[in-house]
Amino acid sequence: MIILCEPQCVGFEHREVNSALIAVISEAFPGEELLFLAEESHLEQVRDQLERHGVAITCRAITVPERSLSSVRRYSGDSALVGNVFETCEELGADKIVFCSITSPLVIAIKRLLPGYPQIRCLAVPHGLLRDISRPPVRPAEIPFWFRFWFSHFNNDRLQFLVYGQPILDDLVSVLPHMSRYASALDHPYFYQPAGDEMHAFGDVVKFGFFGVVHRGKGADAMYRLAEDIARAGLGDRSLFTLIGYLNDKRLDHLLNSRLNIPSAYKPLDREAFSAYAKEIDYSIFLYRPSSYRLTASGAFFDALSYVKPVITLKNPFFEHYFNRFGDIGYLCSTYAEVRDCVTEVIRSKPEDRYTEQCRNILAAREEMGIPQLAGRFRTLAATAFQNEL
Repeated sequence: MIILCEPQCVGFEHREVNSALIAVISEAFPGEELLFLAEESHLEQVRDQLERHGVAITCRAITVPERSLSSVRRYSGDSALVGNVFETCEELGADKIVFCSITSPLVIAIKRLLPGYPQIRCLAVPHGLLRDISRPPVRPAEIPFWFRFWFSHFNNDRLQFLVYGQPILDDLVSVLPHMSRYASALDHPYFYQPAGDEMHAFGDVVKFGFFGVVHRGKGADAMYRLAEDIARAGLGDRSLFTLIGYLNDKRLDHLLNSRLNIPSAYKPLDREAFSAYAKEIDYSIFLYRPSSYRLTASGAFFDALSYVKPVITLKNPFFEHYFNRFGDIGYLCSTYAEVRDCVTEVIRSKPEDRYTEQCRNILAAREEMGIPQLAGRFRTLAATAFQNEL
């Protein structure tokens, strides 16, 4: 048996990636029973997603600490959660646990309690928490819980970490070289949309989309500026810029009265609306600051791949990795001015032949990073993480 635990997410948060990760593990080890422990509403979301993809697992609802708690207040709850998961592992005769996400207090609890359970081996996914290794806490009360310290000290070979993407592992090891012993990389697990066989044809209006939750770090102001610049160039009637996501910062209210099309301002689009808007666009645009995805994956990028949309993006190591690996999947730009010029050119020229080639390369990338392929890679890395016991 393999136990998977989501120790903090509720509802739809991380629904897609956790479902896909479970599917990867299920396919990697078809003879193993999987038990998923999660908050009840999140558990239901994940189970529904897995059922749509024909993956059956055993589920058990647990109580998770509130996300809003400070680290000092959260620590007791995370310690109790880890203790309960370890006890469940012993009761069921299991010895392998995958934590689908972590907090700094949770890592402290795992490292404190794990020596008392010598048969248990853990694999943990840090997600965006990794960014905290390069930025100390602002609030003094959080300093004793700084993730960098607890992540990089008191390590145990029976606790390994999984990051979603080789560029993230490379960045991590460049900052903390000794963590190469305790970390592995896997492409971001994702359930891609079925590949359609319809031919693409540009319409009178070239449509651009911005996937994901929008805040200043993800280039919100640059999105606004781009739509305005294209309009000033006399191409406003020949282009449409749509936010396929939502805003999470009230300071971005000015975007609501701009040339951006924002179907849902402050709450996520439902599944059907998201899919409808995603299918409509021609290109996906990413204007993240270069540092934004240094130590965390971009789920929005995989949304673009899922709907087979070539990307127009500012250069950073994350995107460079996938362009180098899969070839022409869009346009990799060094500056905002290059993005603007690229958007202007595709509106004017509508490069259908290149667009077709880009889509072909995206489909090949999806194939290489599909659930079956990731399952094989996961089995290989798990052999190391779990000391060849799987």
